[in-house]
Amino acid sequence: MVSPSPWVSITSWWEIRAQLVEQLKCLDQQCELRVQLLQDLQDFFRKKAEIEMDYSRNLEKLAERFLAKTRSTKDQQFKKDQNVLSPVNCWNLLLNQVKRESRDHTTLSDIYLNNIIPRFVQVSEDSGRLFKKVTECCMSLLLKMGQCGCILLLRICSSCCRNMIRKL
Repeated sequence: MVSPSPWVSITSWWEIRAQLVEQLKCLDQQCELRVQLLQDLQDFFRKKAEIEMDYSRNLEKLAERFLAKTRSTKDQQFKKDQNVLSPVNCWNLLLNQVKRESRDHTTLSDIYLNNIIPRFVQVSEDSGRLFKKVTECCMSLLLKMGQCGCILLLRICSSCCRNMIRKL
């Protein structure tokens, strides 16, 4: 049986090392893309929270303006005597619904600001820590591979030298 050339093992060692370096570069690019996506999501929800809060304030102002009008009318007694399905009662129900909708949008804005955005920040920080650990492990592995590669190269060279001396 023919033994494989020692140079084949050193060549495959360099290929493995090069592949690991290439995969580390790809991981770095993926991490950058993910961090950017998480940043974009944070910006999006921050702006969405701002819009929801503005909308909520505008709804509140609208409802208050018309509720103040209905409170100041002289026909308070008229309102009390109205049937449940009267236009005045429908109007009051509509204004109260707008106030509830305003509170709902305020709540939604708070959820974005206090729950969703901080979670994106946490995921981004966790991703950064994981990438750092993986990079450290890969660098340690590359260093060990370099040391092993040097030892392998020395063994191959000494083996070749011994074989050449024997042939002399």
